Amino acid sequence: MITKQSGGARQRAPIVDRRLNHKQRERFDTAMKLLKPLLDRPSYNDTVMYLVMERLQSTYPDLSASEIEALMVSVMRALKKQEEAVRLVISN
Repeated sequence: MITKQSGGARQRAPIVDRRLNHKQRERFDTAMKLLKPLLDRPSYNDTVMYLVMERLQSTYPDLSASEIEALMVSVMRALKKQEEAVRLVISN
């Protein structure tokens, strides 16, 4: 967010961390590193998805099945966005 300052100069407003669960952010970052080698392919099959779930469950035994699935989906979505951004840069 950009705010106006007197005299016409612009200054960025400070970024406020609104996340409530900081532990979840750490888990996401670790899961990205852990799962990228498995998910770094053009398409996924059932075996890959099983390995992803298994790896997350062994790494985070305290998470429920729905939390594991949510973490997996968020990592997959982030990797897809990264891939699309790289493709866009390469095409331009």
